[in-house]
Formats: sequence, structure tokens, C-alpha cells
Amino acid sequence: MNKKAISLVGFNTRDEIAACIEAYPEARFELAYNMDEGFLEEVAPLIAGRVVSLHACSPLEPYFPNFGSADSEVIEESEAMLMRSARTALRFGADIMVLHPGYLTDRRVSSNYAGRVQLMKGPEFQEYIGRRNGYIARKDILDTTGYHRHFSIMVEHVAKISERLREMGITLAVENLNPRAGYLYMQPDELEMFPPQLRFCLDVGHLWVSHFVFGFEFLPAVERMLGSGRVVSLHLHSNPSDGEVLEDSHDDFHAFGFPAGEIIHLAKDLPVNLVLETLRNPVENAIFLDELLALR
Repeated sequence: MNKKAISLVGFNTRDEIAACIEAYPEARFELAYNMDEGFLEEVAPLIAGRVVSLHACSPLEPYFPNFGSADSEVIEESEAMLMRSARTALRFGADIMVLHPGYLTDRRVSSNYAGRVQLMKGPEFQEYIGRRNGYIARKDILDTTGYHRHFSIMVEHVAKISERLREMGITLAVENLNPRAGYLYMQPDELEMFPPQLRFCLDVGHLWVSHFVFGFEFLPAVERMLGSGRVVSLHLHSNPSDGEVLEDSHDDFHAFGFPAGEIIHLAKDLPVNLVLETLRNPVENAIFLDELLALR
């Protein structure tokens, strides 16, 4: 049975969330990584009993967890951030936490996009860039020594923190990222590079961008990842990427002729959360998802 949810990433005010609930009374939510503590406290009474998952870190932290770091201080800080999010998850009744697992650096990684761009402009990520516009990863990034080093470090730490969260009743779901130089876990083949006990969030919008960059077929990759039995949540959104355009815009799930119907056909009989992570039109997207789920 699918749990449906709407990510709060595109909401800026309490009134917007209230209007969504009024228009779509069955709305449930995923707490977003961009919600600061004040906003989370303001909307807490409104979303109580409606939260199914949390996208770390929530509340917002100044940095993202970076489990790819060889710096023990960065790892300790990353673990502390995730534990703070775990307390938030337990408070709201969320039993899944989605995580961007790490980066190709030992340094702290800003949760602010402008801060991450400065890191991508620096010397550390240059060998991983295949297309400078958008800081897109090189096609053969998996063949680089640096990628394997940081990936191995990340897997070790994520496996440990996943077990710690499991003991708290929370499933950690490692999310595939969009293909920027400096990011870890962007391709479907990498799922099999994680220990078998780990679980995943399949972000279909990110995967759509990645399939143009790395040259794999999109729907067979979705089917293979879902067929692993290790995916517990999907992030649903589209973007205008076509090979020339490579943009992770988090548009409506039905936009640009995106193969939304095919994705839901593959997922709807599986025990996975279906989380709309669009930046606009939450009610329209929720109704569209309901229509897809009603098709046989």
C-alpha cells in the first residue's frame, strides 16, 4: 500500500499549507530540509498527524551532512545533525528519513546553494566536471580514484548511522542526487555498491537528468531500482532536461511529457512512499497522482 505525501519544500508560509489542506483534506507531508526552526514550530500544530517522512536535515542546518568526508570532525557534526533530525522525525511520527549521503570533499558543505556553488567553483571539484555550465559531472566519474575514495568512506559511515536510526524505529533512505560534479550517488548502478541492509529514496527527477549525462535508459533503470526491493520512497517531480538542457527544476510531475504514468505503473503495487517534491501546484499534483493510481 502506497503512502502519498507532499514535500513541504515549496511552501513558504503557514497560510499556504493551510490552503493546501483545505483544498485537499487528505494531504500528508514530508518535512523539508529548507524549513528553519521558526517555520517548523509555526506550522507544527497544522501538520500534526500528517507527517510521513523527513528530508534531512529538518529543521534547516547551516551545512548538509557529508558522510564522504575523511575529516572526523565533519563526520561527528554530520552525525549530530542527523540525530537532531531524527528527534524531529520522532516528534512528528515520521518513520523514514531521506538523506543526501555525501560529497567529493572532506570539507563542510553549505546547505545554501550559493555556498555550494562556491565550493564547485574551487579547485577541489575541477577534475570531476564534464560540463561547466551547471557544474555537470563527467560521464566517467565512477572511474576516478577520488570518487571511489569518498564513496567508500560515505558507505561506511552511512551504514553505521542507518543502524543507529533503525534502533530508533526510523528507516534511513539514501537519495540519488542530480549529476553535479562533487556529489555522490548519481547512477542506478551505484545502488548495488551499498551494503544490502541499506534502503533508498528514488528521486525520479534526479534520475531523469542523470540518464542524459551517463547514458543509461531511464524507465529500465527505474524498474531495476524498484525491483531491488530496497527502495522505500520516491520523490516525484519533473524537469525540462533533454540532453542539451540539464536542469533539476522540480517542476510539476505531469510537465514536459515526463513519463509519470509509466513510473507510477511500476511503483503503485509496491510498499513505497510516493512523495510529490514539486515546488509549485501541490494540490494539482496530488490530484494528478490520484488519477494515475486509479488507473489499472
